[in-house]
Amino acid sequence: MSIAVIFTGLACGTLLAAVGLALWGSSRQVPGLSHAVRAIGWLAGALLLIGALLAWQGDHSVSAPALRLILMAALAAPPAMPHRCSSPWSNVMPILPVLILAWVSLFWTARPVAGETGSPPVSAMGLAVVVCGGLGTRALGEALSTIAVQTPHSEWLTTATYALLTLLVGSTALVNLWQRGMVWGGTASEGGLAGAWLAWSAAWLGARQRSRLRTGLTVVVASLLVSTALTYS
Repeated sequence: MSIAVIFTGLACGTLLAAVGLALWGSSRQVPGLSHAVRAIGWLAGALLLIGALLAWQGDHSVSAPALRLILMAALAAPPAMPHRCSSPWSNVMPILPVLILAWVSLFWTARPVAGETGSPPVSAMGLAVVVCGGLGTRALGEALSTIAVQTPHSEWLTTATYALLTLLVGSTALVNLWQRGMVWGGTASEGGLAGAWLAWSAAWLGARQRSRLRTGLTVVVASLLVSTALTYS
């Protein structure tokens, strides 16, 4: 059995335990429950990161898309600090996108597609896009939590994701300008990054009072970032 399957399976079980614990606490006021759920999230992130790094070094049976999913899930698993208006549902929603990524990567790794080869070396730009996708997954969880419980969240995550996305789009444009004499090379990966940046800019520059519009755009952009990071080449 692949070492990535073992660690990813353990992380999936840990995330399911966190979801069950948060749902169980929805009917009971248990002191410190949110801190326990967040501690489990950190444990799941550590398991995913260890599995991804070990697979990256020695397990060549793991395909590049599966490895990227594991890395994005590892970056998104550690939750933010507790909020004053924290509720069990606000603890569940940030876990769901991570759980979905982890489960998809688990089945992808356990049942590789015919014709797939092992994970090739990842470029620095590709790794940066994966990091951006992981931050986008965390932003997606925060947005779902906001939709579910109408609880305001801090802006640092969306700010960091937008700053990194702006850096990636600007670096890609400069490289294309230097090598090809044009800003946009026309590839699908660059189109995904540019589209995500434009949509995130619309959410960032939009009126602060339109919180539902900003949250909806965040969900769309985060999903686009994940798909772009999954297929980036």
